[in-house]
Amino acid sequence: MQYPTLLEYMKAIQDAGNNLDKLSHLSVVLDGHGEPYHISGDSSVVFKMQDKTTGKCYALKCFTNAQKGCADASSNRSSVKFLEKELLVLSQGKEEKYPVLLMDWVDGDSLGACQLKVEDMSTEATKAELNESITDEFGVKYSKDGRKLLKVPQKLKGTYAIKEGTKIICNMVFSECDSLNSVVIPDGVAVIGNDAFRYCESLKSIVIPESVVSIEKYAFAGCFSLKSIVLPDGITSIGDETFFGCSSLASLVIPDGVTSIGNGVFADCGSLKNLVLPESVVSIKGNLFCKWNGEVKCLSPNFILEDGVLFNKDKSTIISFRDKDITSYVIPDYVTSIGGDAFSGCESLTSLVIPDSVVSIGDGAFSFCKSLKNIVLPNSITSIGFCVFQYCRSLKSLVIPDSVTSIDTLAFCCCSSLKSLVIPDGVTSIGDGAFCTCESLTSLVIPGGVTSIEKMAFSGCKSLKSIVIPDGVTSIGSVAFSGCESLKSIVIPDSVTCIGDRAFEYCFSLNSLVLSKSLTSIGDWAFNMAESLKSLVIPDSVTSIGDYAFSGCRSLKSLVISDSVTHIAVGAFLNCTSLSSVVIPDGVTRIGEGAFIGCESLKSIVIPDGVVSIEKDAFRDCNFPNDFKQELISRFGEEIFGN
Repeated sequence: MQYPTLLEYMKAIQDAGNNLDKLSHLSVVLDGHGEPYHISGDSSVVFKMQDKTTGKCYALKCFTNAQKGCADASSNRSSVKFLEKELLVLSQGKEEKYPVLLMDWVDGDSLGACQLKVEDMSTEATKAELNESITDEFGVKYSKDGRKLLKVPQKLKGTYAIKEGTKIICNMVFSECDSLNSVVIPDGVAVIGNDAFRYCESLKSIVIPESVVSIEKYAFAGCFSLKSIVLPDGITSIGDETFFGCSSLASLVIPDGVTSIGNGVFADCGSLKNLVLPESVVSIKGNLFCKWNGEVKCLSPNFILEDGVLFNKDKSTIISFRDKDITSYVIPDYVTSIGGDAFSGCESLTSLVIPDSVVSIGDGAFSFCKSLKNIVLPNSITSIGFCVFQYCRSLKSLVIPDSVTSIDTLAFCCCSSLKSLVIPDGVTSIGDGAFCTCESLTSLVIPGGVTSIEKMAFSGCKSLKSIVIPDGVTSIGSVAFSGCESLKSIVIPDSVTCIGDRAFEYCFSLNSLVLSKSLTSIGDWAFNMAESLKSLVIPDSVTSIGDYAFSGCRSLKSLVISDSVTHIAVGAFLNCTSLSSVVIPDGVTRIGEGAFIGCESLKSIVIPDGVVSIEKDAFRDCNFPNDFKQELISRFGEEIFGN
């Protein structure tokens, strides 16, 4: 009997629900690359499976060569089951069912009848490993057992030879060793971790031994001087952005055994002219050619390259749009999804038509399309994902369909020409930095279903003059409106209970502010440099005012502090130069360092008997009458005036 190959088993197990018979209730567990978690040996491969109902994990052994005694072995062990015709596999152009062994999965221990040890291949250098590490004459740290290269000093330069016996190069080991010219990697190394050689700017060449099976994400990103690299035949996966920014890399061959290639692997590899996708590739995560327009030949039957566009095998997904000179494109109506970063960096593209057949748009799909002016989104999509339109600097207006319910992190970040945008009522979530640095955006209404304005959501929107915050919002995140220098007035609804750090910092034009009656906390620097603010009433609900919360509010003349406040924070009203009088509430017991420093117009302040501590410089540069000043000095010491 001719048994399937590892690659054929991987294809079958990816659709385990349809290809397993009696075990169809099991689903494959994926590794960190989104691939089936597996351990391979000379004559078999073991997949980690999970019961969909119970969550219990199992080991499923599949054979690549004939083995004797499997049925007999399983009959003597209740925990091991042999199923003769269980897994449907397409092998040698013919579909056939093949035998499997099923048993309990045991992490880090023998798999019993599978006779394969699950070896710890983690690329993380733990604290325990570092504490017990062995250091060589160059200051390089290895794990006590010599299996892991843990850490190297950034000052390492010239050539370095990794010690024999090393199996794992841990995450970020050589990162930013910009004087390192070459590294000798010995046979036996199996995994190169995340960011392992990132920004080794002087690294020119490296030979990766045949023992390496996995190169993790960003491993060689930013190695600007790297001209050549040879990938071993045994490698099965290449992580996200592994060679991103390797601008000198002139040639690279992807071995036939590679099954998985991550996002942006060859982005900005300007010197790389040609690439071949081998037949073995079954998974591409995102646009591996983002911002790269060299010649590509696709040998894999799992993908179709047509007129510069890379599709999946049924052409339902656009993986990479590669025509660097085209200005407009109509997506075919058989496409149902646009992959992550699919159009990223298409700098000539000015207009795009997306059909109603498209139901999903991947993260970063149109990022850095700096000439894109016109795009119509279909009513079939429900979300605008992470960084989808980031740095689309020519995009002036956009209609978001009513079907959309969420706008993810940095979705429209740095869309500097975006002037007009209507967020539909169905949107309930606006992510971190979703509209940050949209410098031309003048007004915006946030839908009533939104309950939280996340950090940096509208920061740097310097033309934003008005914004309506709905009653359902309960929190305003850190830096949410920072740098909205044209914002003149804002009403914070009574549903809001907290305002994050620097939420309205540098809102220079803000002259009218109504705070929520349910507000309990105002974050550090929350209204720093709101220079036009003339009056402020802090509601009774507020118990906490952050450090420097209203510092630099130079026009502030009228201030009412709530009775619930017990502490005036450090620098809370620093350089409020127009403030002439203040009444400190009876509940306050402490006034923080520099709380009113630089309030040069402050001549009158009522300090209740309950105040037991005023910290240094609290009233420095305040022009109190001399007799009142002396009274305060006698109570709290001269340090409160900076003396």
